[in-house]
Parts: sequence; structure tokens; C-alpha cells
Amino acid sequence: MSEFQRGLIITPGTERQLGAYGLFRPSPPQQQVLALASGPLTAKSADPDVLWVSFSELCSGPRTDADYLALAGQFPSCVIDGIPSPAAQAAAGTPAAWQRFLGLVGVLHERDRVLILVGAGPLDWEASGRSAAAPVEEASVLARIAERLSVLRRIQSDEELEDEQTSGC
Repeated sequence: MSEFQRGLIITPGTERQLGAYGLFRPSPPQQQVLALASGPLTAKSADPDVLWVSFSELCSGPRTDADYLALAGQFPSCVIDGIPSPAAQAAAGTPAAWQRFLGLVGVLHERDRVLILVGAGPLDWEASGRSAAAPVEEASVLARIAERLSVLRRIQSDEELEDEQTSGC
């Protein structure tokens, strides 16, 4: 299994869900500003092993693939929270943000980095891409995101954690 395939999509991102995977929301003092080619990036945490940053910080501004390559070169794992639900049109983000997100996911996949996505949900890019309300270009981007992320494991409720912990040996 590749590092990228070890990634997770966690909704709704409860403390219990995160804690089950050794993740704890960064506190404000952990915030760091990273210098990137396109400008500063405010990370919630930038430990040597894990970058924790919001979707809006990574994808809503003028970020480039060069920025994403620099981050992938520095951090073996990336947690992105605040992922908007592509199904909720008002919160889905702009088509440009989804295009940047696709570029970021592509870079992390190519560099074989662990990617953990956290959002209130639902995070179903495939269904949103098939929606009649989605413009053709945006639907194509959402479908490509869905395809790339299809290898990540989904954790969608605390009940799934209970099932995991009681099954097996």
C-alpha cells in the first residue's frame, strides 16, 4: 500500500474520529506562517511530519502547483480541514478553488504523501459531479477529484469506529 493510499476522508471530523487516528486539532499557538512562492500560507500546524491547514488557506487564494510541490517536499503527511461539501452549492467553493484542490491532490498523489481530509460532509465529489446543477467544467473537475480520492478510506461516523474496534481478533 502506498503512503497516499493510507490517507483518510473523515466526516464530520469529530474529536473522537480524529483521536482514533492519532490526530488532535492544533491549538492557536501552533499556528505558523510558511513562505511560499505565491505568498505566505498560514498553517494551523507545521510539525516536521505533518502539515495541518485549512481548505480555504490552501485552495481559495492564488496558490500554484509550485507551492504544492514545495509543501509535498517538506511534509510527508498533510491534514486539510474545513473541506466544503461539494453537494452544498453555497459552500462548495469556487470552480477555481476545486481546480486548485485537484492540483494539490495530484501533487500529493505523485509524491506519495499521506493525505487526510476533514470536513463536515458529505464529501462526495462523484455524486456532485453528476448533479444536473453542476456546470460541465466543474463536473469534470469534481469527477477527477473523486477518481483520485477513491483510494482513500472513508470514516463517516463514530459508529464506524465502534465497529472497527469490536471486530477482528
